Amino acid sequence: MPSHSLCDLDDFRNEYKNIHGYLSLTVCVFGSIANVFNICVLRTKQMRSPTNFILIGLAVADLLVMLEYIPFTVHRNVDPNRKFVQHFTYPWACFYKFHAYITIVLHSIACFLTIILAVWRYTYVSKVQAHGICSSLRHTVIVIIATYVTCPLLCFPLFAIFEIVPYNHTCKPNGEWVLEKDVPLYENKLNLTKMVMYVTSLKDPHNLSIWLYSFLMKMVPCVLLTALTYKIITALVETRRRRMKLLTSNSALEELHGKTKPNTVQLYKENQADRTTRMLLAVLILFLITEVPQVIIGIGEIGSALGESFLEECYKNLGE
Repeated sequence: MPSHSLCDLDDFRNEYKNIHGYLSLTVCVFGSIANVFNICVLRTKQMRSPTNFILIGLAVADLLVMLEYIPFTVHRNVDPNRKFVQHFTYPWACFYKFHAYITIVLHSIACFLTIILAVWRYTYVSKVQAHGICSSLRHTVIVIIATYVTCPLLCFPLFAIFEIVPYNHTCKPNGEWVLEKDVPLYENKLNLTKMVMYVTSLKDPHNLSIWLYSFLMKMVPCVLLTALTYKIITALVETRRRRMKLLTSNSALEELHGKTKPNTVQLYKENQADRTTRMLLAVLILFLITEVPQVIIGIGEIGSALGESFLEECYKNLGE
């Protein structure tokens, strides 16, 4: 009787992993160039604003993620020697541990900066009492720096649960490792030997990584961003309704006193602000689109009574 599979994704994973290295490398190279251009443009004198400072913070986090991912994906997915035990050295295992930690840290920074961006824009659109704080360049820079300092500390427990483990693997004389299921095919033809390779393992008996990463770093930001996005859209619609009502009621008086030019300038500025808000809303919505599937998988891992089976058959097959 065939065993039941939770997620029949093994074939998908095996097919996709052949192109993932080249695809991710392409994304990282072009993404790094694009983020450098973003930073250069947003740093110009005429572009200085709290919103653009937050966008710079986001661009820096994304740039660091992509630059760090390039050596990782080359070594893991593109290097032709990845099927040899010499590929799994102790220095590379240390790099993998650093990679696992720093990518979570930088992703968390991007999440919280996106939330800050939404809060800042909401206070601008709705003109609440905190608008004075959120319109201050100094306060914005302090908040960005605090985010970059706090996230590594918040994620440090995840660094502690990654450990480097030496593993004796069956290999051919040239160092090419052999899958355990294929050992009987080779042992009568080759002098197989055991060689040491170093791998990074997650020692997490209490599922700390799932709770901290999936819940705190994924689910909470998505819930906050959903609420803030709704608030921004509501405030934007209400502001536009009031503006149209005011323009309609005062149009005759403005024409009588010849004040149409100043009002036209003000209207242009408000339309520019609306366009900026709509652009930032697109950023928030795109962020939610990319994060929600990960949240669903994470919640499935937290709530699943199947534990390791769900992790092995579903979570890892979608890990790339």
